[in-house]
Amino acid sequence: MKTCPNCGHPLHGEAAFCQNCGAPAPRDTPPAGAPAFCSNCGEQLKPDSKFCINCGAPVQQAPDVSAQEDLATPPRAGKKKKLAAAGAIAAAAVAVVVIGVIAIPRLFSTPAQQFVAYQQDLFADRALGLLEEGVDTLGSGRFSSDLTVTATTDNPDINQYLDDSSVSLKVELNRDTLLANGELTLMGSPILTGLLSYEKGTVGFYLPEVQDTYYTLDLSQTVETLTGQEVDLSVLTLPEISGKQWRALFQSYLDVVYTVVNQENVTLEQNVSFSLPQLGGSMTGSRYTFRPRATDVEAMLRELARSLREDETLRELIVKLVNPDMLTSAFGPDVFGGYDLESQLDDAILSLADDLERSAADAGRQVEEEGFTWELYTQGSQVRMIRLSTAYSDTTVVYEAQGQESDQRQEAFYAAFSGEPQFLVTHTYTKNGSQSSGFIDVIQPYGNALRLNYDMDTEKKSALGIPQGSYQLYSEQLPVSLSLDVSQGQDGSVDHTLRLQAEPYVFDGVFTDLEVNINTTERSSAQTPDAPPYDISHYTYDEYNVLFQQLGDAVYQDLIRNLEPLINSAYGW
Repeated sequence: MKTCPNCGHPLHGEAAFCQNCGAPAPRDTPPAGAPAFCSNCGEQLKPDSKFCINCGAPVQQAPDVSAQEDLATPPRAGKKKKLAAAGAIAAAAVAVVVIGVIAIPRLFSTPAQQFVAYQQDLFADRALGLLEEGVDTLGSGRFSSDLTVTATTDNPDINQYLDDSSVSLKVELNRDTLLANGELTLMGSPILTGLLSYEKGTVGFYLPEVQDTYYTLDLSQTVETLTGQEVDLSVLTLPEISGKQWRALFQSYLDVVYTVVNQENVTLEQNVSFSLPQLGGSMTGSRYTFRPRATDVEAMLRELARSLREDETLRELIVKLVNPDMLTSAFGPDVFGGYDLESQLDDAILSLADDLERSAADAGRQVEEEGFTWELYTQGSQVRMIRLSTAYSDTTVVYEAQGQESDQRQEAFYAAFSGEPQFLVTHTYTKNGSQSSGFIDVIQPYGNALRLNYDMDTEKKSALGIPQGSYQLYSEQLPVSLSLDVSQGQDGSVDHTLRLQAEPYVFDGVFTDLEVNINTTERSSAQTPDAPPYDISHYTYDEYNVLFQQLGDAVYQDLIRNLEPLINSAYGW
């Protein structure tokens, strides 16, 4: 996505000016031919690639050779003064233009462009930012932390067993390896410890309190022993997914959807008085009214169909996510039932494109006949209300906003029937940099009202991806409430303290207050066992049944023997 050269704010592809500061948007130049390899990681590129499928870096277009030659040729001595004077005049002219555009940006963009820019800034950039962050977190295939769970209640009989008791899990996860140590401690004494490992097709497990044997099995050999099928599971790995790539892909299709907006179907009225039904208050500003025609919708859907047919990036990302080459190497050529997965993917995408194209005209007529209208109200440069409606329905979908993030901003989203909200979500918050605090109310008329309070720092996140801060979820109509405090612990760790408070009858009077703490570290201290590995890849079904039955019985008896006093005390037995 382009960014403003003046303030760095993200810009929609069609924007003529920056929604944040008003500076003119940089113009795209036609590519002179994509390079054969990524300049960032060296991955070979396809001619139409917009960014590298391996690392996500944008493709840098090859410069114009003739332009380079012109720049490389020094000017003749007699022209130096003239060139310097011309350069100064040009620089001054550019400065005047930039200042003018910043001061009066509305003169340099159409109402349709402004309408799209508001939508992009208000909704799309937020959603795509969350998508990119979430995919990067989940798609890295990596996790490293020690997690320790402790608990306490308002029942002293239970607490005598919970004191110095914990469940710990040390996890080191990479795309093709896993090492996890677990331990159950009761009243200061280790009750049960265990280990689970995986490395390129080999699984291992270890239960020292039950048997001092570190069992390992090669999954490929085990499958062959049990079924006679030859497989190679050592190649299995988690996919590595780039949030930047997926964000760019979704933005490219969003840009196509925006083409439904044009100068003929957007009108702008200024000095319009309007009020916010839910948040309250009246103001004067501008109203943009978008009424798409049948031909606009049809053209947009046909362009979507064309993009689907020609989009190699979409195909590459899906193939990279599924990784058919890896699965074929692992399970053989028949893993997909004899079908060519990439051909099937192409057929599915082309079928979707065909469906869009066939229905484009009918969909366009239906939208126009129903009188679909999208109204956007602004005050200054701020969106204050959005209303979606049709001519033949009493139902409207509405978004309202007022205030500034630095002071206090209020937002409301609801669906109304004949002016009465049927479902309402309000958000009141203050944001300063990474610090954000506020509350979200979810209200159903004649039903429960739920509130979430929060006060967080989005730049300080735990190993679980949760921003440090406090969160409370409650309802006056419900007998329970939840709170979560995420704060700095000892030695650089982070505590996640979850507290559940309930009326006495909820848990049969056993307790009314339960507090569970999950402590996480930045790095895992998981270790492999000292015991030598014992390979059981050659075991038969019967041998596996006998082994796991013995281990299961031993674990069950050990746990019951140690936990039975706690259970009896909790219920007064």
